[in-house]
Amino acid sequence: MTRSSDVREFEVAVADRLRTRDLVLFAIAVAALVAAPWMMIGAGSDPVSYRDASGFEKETPAWMGVPILLAPLLGWSGIKAYHLLRRPAAAIVGPDGIRLYPEGLHGLYMRMTVPVVDLPWGEVEQVVLWRLRRKLLWLFPAWESHVGVEKTTEWYEVSQREPTERQRQSREVRPNGSPVRLGSMLKSRSVRLSPRAAVQIAEAAARFAPRVKVVDERYHGRSELIEPNPSRSTTVD
Repeated sequence: MTRSSDVREFEVAVADRLRTRDLVLFAIAVAALVAAPWMMIGAGSDPVSYRDASGFEKETPAWMGVPILLAPLLGWSGIKAYHLLRRPAAAIVGPDGIRLYPEGLHGLYMRMTVPVVDLPWGEVEQVVLWRLRRKLLWLFPAWESHVGVEKTTEWYEVSQREPTERQRQSREVRPNGSPVRLGSMLKSRSVRLSPRAAVQIAEAAARFAPRVKVVDERYHGRSELIEPNPSRSTTVD
């Protein structure tokens, strides 16, 4: 996981923010924790029979079923909250360039120590906020915000320099979940990151590399420049 020591002098560390779905998860976990004593009292202490891993029949008080059922929810929520409060850097932006750190385990806010992107500003064409299409529980379509980097030497495809007009206007996504209208290499140089964190990257980029734009490509037909807050971004000479 990224450490505070990974951030050098004058660099800006950007951590991910609380996601809406996790806010709901935390609310459910807190409600379950508050209700647990009443649930255990309601379950009672009557013995309940069950078979252990060896196949032997055993008995346990009925109330023991409550903590067993709640343990996965509380454990998963607790791990998420721990890493969220630690605020590991998902991006580090500085005078020498930009580094992006991938998630250690999907959805837990932890970040790996080795960056998936480590580029000087001279090789960065632009930073892109975009959406990856995924499936929740392998069934339900969902979108995740990602931030990636396009290089100055970037080709649209391995053997295609620029996209065709049809590809630029396409609403389709590739098998890996990235939009067809964006470059095929963008996903390999991207990490999961919230739109609010992308604004922080824009503010830092405005200080260290005013030439590099940060653009919002989340929605088809709405390519927008992410403007830094003037009061928080001053150009470094």
